Amino acid sequence: MVGSNVWLMQYKEGLLAGSPFFDGRCLDRERTKVTALTLFFIKECAIIKGMDNRVNDFTQGGVTYMMKKIPGYIGLCMLVLVILTGCTRETQPSEQPVVSEKDSANTITVAIDGSTFLPDATKSIKRDFSEGLTLKKALLNSGLVDFTADGKRIQSVGEVSLDSSLSWAVKLNGKDIAPEKWDTELHAKDEVIIYVKAADSGGEGVAYQTTLLKVSGGSVEPNLNRQYAGIYVQECTVRDVLKSSGVVRLSENNKFVVAVENVMPRTNQRWVIKVNDKELMENGLDMKLNPRDAVKLELVNAS
Repeated sequence: MVGSNVWLMQYKEGLLAGSPFFDGRCLDRERTKVTALTLFFIKECAIIKGMDNRVNDFTQGGVTYMMKKIPGYIGLCMLVLVILTGCTRETQPSEQPVVSEKDSANTITVAIDGSTFLPDATKSIKRDFSEGLTLKKALLNSGLVDFTADGKRIQSVGEVSLDSSLSWAVKLNGKDIAPEKWDTELHAKDEVIIYVKAADSGGEGVAYQTTLLKVSGGSVEPNLNRQYAGIYVQECTVRDVLKSSGVVRLSENNKFVVAVENVMPRTNQRWVIKVNDKELMENGLDMKLNPRDAVKLELVNAS
């Protein structure tokens, strides 16, 4: 027991002094746990044995002895717990390896700038750079961009498409890139920004307001989830937004939705129209909209 006490005192001193002896044990968490727990139980057994020897002369000062010694035992137990906590704690974020400048330099940035058109769409991601990487390939690899069938224009970003009043544009390191230059080769640390601009390009600096059309297949067509944005026009109606999206087909009298993205409801299904999550009544297509109103078409089973 004397040898164990000496070893424990050395262990305690190593902890307080930050010695290599202590650090070596902490690097091997499992071994430290077993060693510390073993010492703990050995010491406790010694304490219990000593207390048994004192019980018989409890009335001859035993109470005083225990009152003096028990706080010391508690302190020893707390020390062991501190050791275990220190050796088994998880690495904190601040202790994670710092990414070297060399590694961070071997990436490119692809960002979406929704600006005043689509502020909720703004985001930025980083992708690994490789020699021969072109602008178009970087956009496709981002997982955010879909091109038109002919590959000449951006059709959608994320789940957002634009009506004829808006268009997607791209900047490379702050400079606008013409659509015919999709094959431009990139370099490490390049920054590609996808942004929205007015199709007429005649309103530089103008803070346009938008309307948003959301299309949802609900539980009927769960893979159908799209959004269509357009410039807000004063006094525009729900019908105007549906028609300008280019994906909604109305009945001949323009009062009912026949199909959305070529999806026609079956006899037990229907397209529900909502504005800001409130379902419209039969004549709801004539409702006038405010800037940033959201029109939603959802395919549901008819009740």
